[in-house]
Amino acid sequence: MRTNPLRTETKLEVGLAQINPTVGDFQGNREKICSYIDAAEEAELDLVVFPELAVSGYPVWDLANKKRFVLEGLKSLALIVRTTKRKRVTVVVGFIDLAAEKRGKNYNAVAVIRNGRIIQKQYKTLLPTYDVFLEEIFFAPARKHSLFSLRGISVGTTICEDIWDDPYPVKPAQLLAKRGAKLLINVSASPYHREALARRKATVLRKAKAYGLPVIYVNQVGGQDDLIFDGRSFVCNSKGQICFQAAAFKEGLFPVSIDLNSSARRPQTSLRSAGTDDVQEMYEALILGLRDYIRKNRFKKVVIGISGGIDSALVATLAADALEPESVIGVSLPGPYSSQHSLKDARALAQNLGIEYRVVSIRQPYARFIREAISDKRRRKVAPVEKKSITVAMENLQARLRAIELMYLSNDEGALLLTTGNKSELAMGYSTLYGDMCGGLSVLGDVYKTDVYRIAHYRNSLGKVIPDSTLRKAPSAELRPNQKDRDSLPPYSILDQILRHYIERNMSFDEIIKALAAKRISAGMVRRVLRMVDHNEYKRRQLPPSLRITQKAWFGRRMPITNRFES
Repeated sequence: MRTNPLRTETKLEVGLAQINPTVGDFQGNREKICSYIDAAEEAELDLVVFPELAVSGYPVWDLANKKRFVLEGLKSLALIVRTTKRKRVTVVVGFIDLAAEKRGKNYNAVAVIRNGRIIQKQYKTLLPTYDVFLEEIFFAPARKHSLFSLRGISVGTTICEDIWDDPYPVKPAQLLAKRGAKLLINVSASPYHREALARRKATVLRKAKAYGLPVIYVNQVGGQDDLIFDGRSFVCNSKGQICFQAAAFKEGLFPVSIDLNSSARRPQTSLRSAGTDDVQEMYEALILGLRDYIRKNRFKKVVIGISGGIDSALVATLAADALEPESVIGVSLPGPYSSQHSLKDARALAQNLGIEYRVVSIRQPYARFIREAISDKRRRKVAPVEKKSITVAMENLQARLRAIELMYLSNDEGALLLTTGNKSELAMGYSTLYGDMCGGLSVLGDVYKTDVYRIAHYRNSLGKVIPDSTLRKAPSAELRPNQKDRDSLPPYSILDQILRHYIERNMSFDEIIKALAAKRISAGMVRRVLRMVDHNEYKRRQLPPSLRITQKAWFGRRMPITNRFES
């Protein structure tokens, strides 16, 4: 073993092990963790830190209370511990520990491992129950807070929420500081949303400065169900200044030197400029979330109904980027009111992406269904409105016939069906149950329509694949002649502002009117939008998992369906 002659008692060589685990894949997670430990040892690092619950993956929900699941994790942890024997590097890794009492809850825990043994365990103290977090349901809180020594330096460990302590009476980081900690570690699984990095940094840097401690913050990366973890692990000094930041949306072992005697701010180091372009962030987040959902659930192909519109064009493009073009099947399903230019755009998109393209018309089954509906009404002596006008039922029928074709293809060929509806449409109920809402994953369910266009333009800046005509045309479901979204919805530039205030900021009607006063948006329009959002909660409950990129996604917004309150 080589020794660095310049290394002092206050200087540490640390590895930020920003890994992408899979929930329940104990062997795969263990092999990944052990490979990073080996790399850290080879690099002569003093310390390597893994994310929250790295052994089991995160979040685990009710698996936390399945004894066999926890025991498998402990077996895996024991094997990890064994591999550290005769190694110099100290390892900090998250796992689930068994409850102290027979019927008690288990613990979200961190193990500190050195030379073949666990030298310390620390349990998570603060268990959030807001937004997408439900940890108090599954875990018990820590009662003790202790330090471990690393080359003579007292180190305290915390787990994610433990450093977000403002609303809580117990402040774990402060307790560790009072007990003599000179360095604080925070292992985390903090999901991505557009404001996540700024909020995360603001909180951690403020706490580092308040407690006078440098902080090593290591975050998970990767997709898990509807959550996307962005990584961007970092180190800050005791003055609350960033010394190092790892890459966004990338797995890797990131080494950094920490000098506890130096308060000088080092230049930020990163593989890319993280957090400077929110459109790029959204694009990369969706790619990662989509790729991991497909990969971790063992799908080989995806199928998408491509209409020639912007939403399906972006979903197909994201799928081709996340996977390989040959793994994507694009299906055009023309109906009685589909325009020729939309069919042309759909074909051009498929050709540009290099994906498989099929055409399955719904015109005949639609006509047959309407004929039979009219005949049935006449037998029952009911006037058939289908002869005079296009009803909502007739519009929805088209979406449902398309879903039948797509779901058959999905089942027949084992390809995951991706839905293409965006957040603005879902908010307003412009989606059809058992129609365009059918599928295994909603890619754009948390992406507002205005952001759909922004992401599409950004992707075309990397290489033009989405036809200009798709980007220019007025949005339309094409379920009746000359139909346009603007016929029944406010302009998306206005609608999305109202939705952001209502959904993400939880503002009331009066607060929204005040916030948008300068925009001269009518009170009637705001009231109508809010009522439509509330009225369509029942539909969103039946939405497939939806990749989260905003501060308040549908999963984190828990509203009653039966509800007569007006905000």
